[in-house]
Amino acid sequence: MKLNIITFLVAFVFQLNASTFAQKVTLEKQNSSLREIFKEIRKQTNIDFFFSDKIIDDSKKYSIRCENTPLKLVLENISKQTDLQFTLENEAIKVTSPTVTGSLVQTHISGYVFDSKGNPISGANIRVKNTPFNTHSDANGKFSVPIRDDYKTVIITHINYASIELPISKKLANVILQDRENELEEVILNVGYGQTKQSDLTGSVVQLNAKELEGFAPHQDIASMIQGKAAGVNVQISSGAPGAGVSVNIRGTTSLTGNSQPLWVIDGIPQYNVNGNDIGDILYDLNVGDVETIDILKDASATAIYGSRAANGVIIVTTKKGNRIQTPQLDASFNYGFQKQRDSFRTLKTEEFKRVITDAARNYYYTTGTIPTTGSISTILDASQAKTGTEVDYLSAPFLSNAFLDGNTNWWDEMTRTSNEKKLDVSLRGSTPTNNYFIAFGMPMQQGIIKGSDRNGFTGRINFDAKIMDKLTVGLNFNGSLNKQNNQDGMLEKIWNFRPDFPMYDENGKIFIPGYYEENPLTTLANRNYNERKGLNGNTYLQYNFSPNLFVKSSIAISYSQSFSDRFQTEGTVNSTHKGQANISQMEMANWIFENIASYNKKFGTLHDLSAMIGFSMENGATKNFAAGAQNFPDQYIMTNLTSGATAMKPTSSHTSTAMVSGFSRLNYKFDDKYILTGTFRTDGSSRFGPDKRWAYFPSGGIAWMLNKEKFMRFLDPELFNQLKIRSSLGVSGSQVLGNNDWRSLYQAAQFDESPGYAPFQLGNNNLRWEKTKTWEIGLDFALLHNRINGSIGYYDKQTSDVIYNKNIPSSSSFISVKENIANIQNSGLEFGIQGDVIRKRDMVWSLNFNIAGNKAIVKKINGVDKFMDLYAANALAIRMEEGMPLGSWYGFKWSGQYYQSMEEYNLLSKQNPTTGAKIFYQNNTNTVRPGDLRFEDINNDGLVNNDDKTFLGNSQPKFFGGFGTSFRKGNLSLNVNFVYSYGATRYWYTNSANWYTTGLFLKNYPDYVLDSWTTENRAAQWPRMSFGQGSSNTFSDFWISKADYLKVSLIRLNYRVPNELSKRVFGGYIDLSVSGTNLFTITNYNGIDPEGNFRLTGGATGMGTDWGVYPSMRSYNFSIRYSLK
Repeated sequence: MKLNIITFLVAFVFQLNASTFAQKVTLEKQNSSLREIFKEIRKQTNIDFFFSDKIIDDSKKYSIRCENTPLKLVLENISKQTDLQFTLENEAIKVTSPTVTGSLVQTHISGYVFDSKGNPISGANIRVKNTPFNTHSDANGKFSVPIRDDYKTVIITHINYASIELPISKKLANVILQDRENELEEVILNVGYGQTKQSDLTGSVVQLNAKELEGFAPHQDIASMIQGKAAGVNVQISSGAPGAGVSVNIRGTTSLTGNSQPLWVIDGIPQYNVNGNDIGDILYDLNVGDVETIDILKDASATAIYGSRAANGVIIVTTKKGNRIQTPQLDASFNYGFQKQRDSFRTLKTEEFKRVITDAARNYYYTTGTIPTTGSISTILDASQAKTGTEVDYLSAPFLSNAFLDGNTNWWDEMTRTSNEKKLDVSLRGSTPTNNYFIAFGMPMQQGIIKGSDRNGFTGRINFDAKIMDKLTVGLNFNGSLNKQNNQDGMLEKIWNFRPDFPMYDENGKIFIPGYYEENPLTTLANRNYNERKGLNGNTYLQYNFSPNLFVKSSIAISYSQSFSDRFQTEGTVNSTHKGQANISQMEMANWIFENIASYNKKFGTLHDLSAMIGFSMENGATKNFAAGAQNFPDQYIMTNLTSGATAMKPTSSHTSTAMVSGFSRLNYKFDDKYILTGTFRTDGSSRFGPDKRWAYFPSGGIAWMLNKEKFMRFLDPELFNQLKIRSSLGVSGSQVLGNNDWRSLYQAAQFDESPGYAPFQLGNNNLRWEKTKTWEIGLDFALLHNRINGSIGYYDKQTSDVIYNKNIPSSSSFISVKENIANIQNSGLEFGIQGDVIRKRDMVWSLNFNIAGNKAIVKKINGVDKFMDLYAANALAIRMEEGMPLGSWYGFKWSGQYYQSMEEYNLLSKQNPTTGAKIFYQNNTNTVRPGDLRFEDINNDGLVNNDDKTFLGNSQPKFFGGFGTSFRKGNLSLNVNFVYSYGATRYWYTNSANWYTTGLFLKNYPDYVLDSWTTENRAAQWPRMSFGQGSSNTFSDFWISKADYLKVSLIRLNYRVPNELSKRVFGGYIDLSVSGTNLFTITNYNGIDPEGNFRLTGGATGMGTDWGVYPSMRSYNFSIRYSLK
């Protein structure tokens, strides 16, 4: 009997339940086949029909007309015309005929259901298409299907996997189900103190699963792995150094203090340093292999439940459990990789260095007409060679005989290497009817590309849940970590700067020390800079279910970490005036969080769904610091402990703490599966504010409308839109970007006439208020063609008020500044993301994904008389924050595109002061402008170039950014490629501009591009003149700003699954082999080394736009093998 599924199940026999029979239909069919009539009923009732082709005669036509008639009466009418019978089976309508029967069952065939990793799937639903036959796979994934001549196709489904449809053959063998990445209705999202289906969401949440984190370099943490994977989430990696920090910015910058990072929540516990610092160490404590899902919450409807720490978004990390695996499963993986510098850059060789210094000396002589007899320049220039006149061509060889040495050292080659990294992960997971468990161990080992830099340690985790009584469940999540790191602080800068004519060692075989502030990289390598961090985190809970609809849950989480630093600097270290200096420091951080929630959910009838949650939490965090040091060691290589130092340094210690109390609630209501309402409310009280300002309130509301379920959409094919949802939300979240005691006036110990006492240290502000961000959003979520294509588009507007910053105050107060609420900032933008399967077949899947976002940050208000503030980038006043202008706007002189070519040209351009008659032209400090210097524009056309001609020069924030990628699977082979891009940002290449700050120019080396500097023989050079004196060139201007657009290949991964039959027979388990590359190449016109990295996380709202050139990101190549045993 060949069966065909037409639509929804209906039955005529009186066994049909009342709700099914009560559905009403309207039909007007003339001369139509039964198939057409059934299809129309399905469209109106969502009930499927099962029937055999043998009982349906397509040549017979029927007419039926009814309006708003109960389904039962309609089927009775059809039965009278056809003698067919209708029965309800498995919530579908089976159509039979008393005169036609199916063929007999001849035999059975068996098969197995596995996931993409080779794990057996128990409980998968096995249904023969167009028949009532239904069964399930057992604990080993095995199932059996009867063979009949009318059984043609089997449909296999599971709530956690995408369904698959296969022809029935005599050997079904192994069936692999893919993770349900595109089945939006079944995706469960973590939204803070609970979960929800994606279809029930009124906010903006993006979920990444464990598969999307595979293939990255072993040293990368989860923050860097989400780069380019979610619209509106701008991830930038600060440098290529081991353990380098990562900036994650969700929908723009809301703070000026440097803390615009999202709140990270790991297994339900908010993570933060009690001092409000970057949590990079905490993320490195988390083994990526332990992660199950990452949920990124972006709008207020989703984030407001976290209140005062959610203004910058929330990222919820959920680690693995054993809840889907009934039999124990052992997984082990080993990764090996190596790193190389991503882009070549070169400093000057010895002869090139001499040439550049000679040109600089000639330019200096031309500028001043003399050679000084004192100062650093006099140590290389022969003052006796000075003559009158300023002819550039005069100065040929005024250098002293010892100005240059005879070394020819390539410091980059001597101090760097191709580094390697390794990582071992082992885990065990499983479950029984009453408990589940996940146990994991990881051991990462990483070398840095700089010699002497490395990072290694281990991580361990235990997740356990047990049902100890019928209504009582307990759980424990515990993880520990140890990280050891040897750093080489500033080594790249020292490699860059140290002169090539200097030897590595002096004539006595000791490290060559030049005797001034540039440091031999070998000295840095000989120094000790060891850091160690230990972390322990535990979370336990009790949950009691009063009924299937109501439960209460109490949990307590305790986090403890200890950081230890051991440093020793030898005599040749920069700024060291002692025979060695040792420093040790130790920091302890501990915090606890106690949370209690009650949750209720209930479905009332067929139309109403209600869920509610209420809770409160208390938390406390404390930090202790201790530091000590010693100087002047008789031996600087062996006995370097503190007690060996002849001179003890004053020890320091500190203790600080913070506390917060919170109440929160959420209410969800859904009507008829089409209209959804969400409301949340939270209040926080924090010790970081004064007594009158400690409490803040954070409400939010959201609404969603499932358009695809409306009757007026029925004119469309029901298979076209699986989801078409309009959503909107409005809410308030906050930020407490303060130190624990910033609101207080503080004193510190001091001495007065050799007597101890106290002196003012910090001016407090009792009126400091919370930064609050009000966010409005509207969006559209869609899924098409059996969820083959899905995506989202949205617009948001974020208004941040009472932004906190240091406000300068009169020096007569004895203080420089005080923290105040000084500004309002608006972020608004568009986001779009889409993914889909181009090909979706049993043995081949090809998918594409793309996302893009644009954010515009505007300064809306500045409190005070002046409606602007000038801020520093590196050592220059380079940024202006002004009402109505974009945040992060560069402000300075505009280069005309020309150099001064002669003094005659300069004299013609300079004007006279109308009062004094003296010529006035912009000069940096007191240095004279000369040929080869940058020529700036007279913006206001007053004949003078001075501070009045400064103007806005672009913005450090990108206009839009995002990522795209593709994945392809054919049989056992799969390929993944990810790209990341950014457009519209500009960067200030500070390390380059500093090259033209030329006091002591001869003391350091330079990048090779200075060979194209201005000279009388090279007037069309790319770069301005080099000189021992300063002209206008290093003055901040758009000459030093470069477009930072880029397209980066962030990951290419090729994976091969060894055939299961072979791997199980030979190795007893399942084996995956993969090769991958990360950060492989970047397409950019940026003038510097890296358009993305080399910034400092502590640089505030503007710091990420400054390129410090400290440690460029590296290419990584990785090989891995994964083994699974069940």
